[in-house]
Amino acid sequence: MKKLTALLIAVITLFADVASCKGKAPANERSKSGYYAIFEVDGNADISDGEMSSIMDTIRKRLSDNGFTEASVEKQNSTSIRVEIPEVKNPEDVLKYVGSQGKLEFRDSSGTVWLTGKDVKKAGTGYDENGNPAVTLEFTADGQKKFKDATAHVSSSSDKKLYIYLGDEQVSAPTCESEINSKTAQIQLNGGSAEEAKSLASVITSGSLEVDLKMVESGAMSATLGQNAVNNAMLAAGIGLIVIFVLLIAFYGGMGIAAAIALLVYVLLYVGVLAVFPFVQLTFPGIAGIILSIGMAVDANVVIFDRVKEEYASGKTRKAAISVGYKHAVVTVIDSNVTTLLAAGVLWILTSGSLKGFAITLFLGTVVSMITAIFVTRAFTSVVAGLVKEDRRDRFLSLKREVEAA
Repeated sequence: MKKLTALLIAVITLFADVASCKGKAPANERSKSGYYAIFEVDGNADISDGEMSSIMDTIRKRLSDNGFTEASVEKQNSTSIRVEIPEVKNPEDVLKYVGSQGKLEFRDSSGTVWLTGKDVKKAGTGYDENGNPAVTLEFTADGQKKFKDATAHVSSSSDKKLYIYLGDEQVSAPTCESEINSKTAQIQLNGGSAEEAKSLASVITSGSLEVDLKMVESGAMSATLGQNAVNNAMLAAGIGLIVIFVLLIAFYGGMGIAAAIALLVYVLLYVGVLAVFPFVQLTFPGIAGIILSIGMAVDANVVIFDRVKEEYASGKTRKAAISVGYKHAVVTVIDSNVTTLLAAGVLWILTSGSLKGFAITLFLGTVVSMITAIFVTRAFTSVVAGLVKEDRRDRFLSLKREVEAA
């Protein structure tokens, strides 16, 4: 039966791939939800391959911190980098800081630098007193002392302003009326968006780039999946689920009906979970993770029902077989799912780009699969078992237990 299940999953996956390939829309029919930008290294900079790799890793981290886990960062040539971001609403706010050198400085009106990004322990996002998005900073111990000295100095100056620069761009200029001895500070963006605040915070956290980058080209790009491809993939998934339902019912009878209902609940829950998390982006690796997760959900049901059939064949009643079968099979299901969760977690931590999308969908799908297999499937199985009339063997075994008990 397990070989049949593996073959079925392979066939469904192949069917979905074929349907998606046939349904790919021409470039002019695809939705333009993605955005790309090309950054070029300062022409006077002499940069090695190692330094270029370090720059690309920093950009990937900045994008990942902004929730764009499936963004692509590739070396275009020896001096330029191409960045592609799928499903971005405000690309200008994101790209404004992604390629920035990220050299943070706190200056007074004369241009004297009092603090730098090295004095910042971490950066996050928040809101100022007017409810506008802002960047929150937490200083190191040495940074707190420098910030105290800086505010003491500018509070006695004529303009009383502490100018905050990111590279050559002034991002904020708060007024300091007195000395401030605090380990935290806030950068007000003067009407900037939440995306801009998040991007600036990620730049400060990731550190500065070794060279200055200039965005030489940008624009919208065709989405990875066309609408026709999505429609065909949905149709393929629907047909695949129907085939799975039929086979489950054919091999397991009433328990197969319970499994089919539980699998349908799993799919609905999974879709809901994917919709809740905005960082989940349905590129091809992400869809591969979804397909694998559904296959694991089917396999969990197969493991459980095979064990129930073994217990029933050994002479137990239906209810006793379900109880004992679940008790033994659930350990196997948990072990396999926990192993998959660990693998998905390692992929999430150690990889970048599209592999993160695969790891996210696989992780979420495995969690939902484990919950539905342990709780939902058992609940439906118990209901179905209660509706099925006892056969002669069940009545005989029940009577035998009563006699033995007497």
